[in-house]
Amino acid sequence: MSLRSRLLGSALLVVGVAAIGLAGTVAPGFVPSPSSPDGIAFVTPSPVSLLAAPALLAAGSVLLVGGAAAAGGTDRSARAALVAPALGAAAAVAFGVGLALAPASVPETATNPAAHAALIGSGSGIAAGAVVGGAVAPVVQATVAEDTPALLAGSTLLLAALAAGASDPVSLITGGVGGAVAVGLLWTVDPDRWRP
Repeated sequence: MSLRSRLLGSALLVVGVAAIGLAGTVAPGFVPSPSSPDGIAFVTPSPVSLLAAPALLAAGSVLLVGGAAAAGGTDRSARAALVAPALGAAAAVAFGVGLALAPASVPETATNPAAHAALIGSGSGIAAGAVVGGAVAPVVQATVAEDTPALLAGSTLLLAALAAGASDPVSLITGGVGGAVAVGLLWTVDPDRWRP
């Protein structure tokens, strides 16, 4: 393993973590609100939050997988790239924009239909967009490596995320663009692992 590969991997990991961290600062979510009748409010930090959050989550997850491969000096692996969509979905849930943890972290949503509807609408779209963008990496890697099982798994995951987030096409598009941009960056800086 060369020093260049280690440095490149470290840089990609830092950029990936930064992208996911930035997504956490712009992702919409619930905050305590004394003025709200239920004590919570659903806020969108920026007008571009619903565009930026899925793109940053997808790009960050793809760059983390690419950075780990470069830092570890591993060969091209479409199956390892299947981790990217899971990272994007896990980050979305960790920031409270997914469906699984939000009711536990904000119990009031269970008795607040408006808050629950807001969470399901925005949160699931952002999570689905992150998965769509993350799935670009294994599909590209499997196509390049001619790994049919990984290509089928990545394509199935991509189609399932598209179906799950069909009600929020903007998040799906921005997530897909974020993942594609990250793969394009990896093609440029790490051609041995990402280019045909």
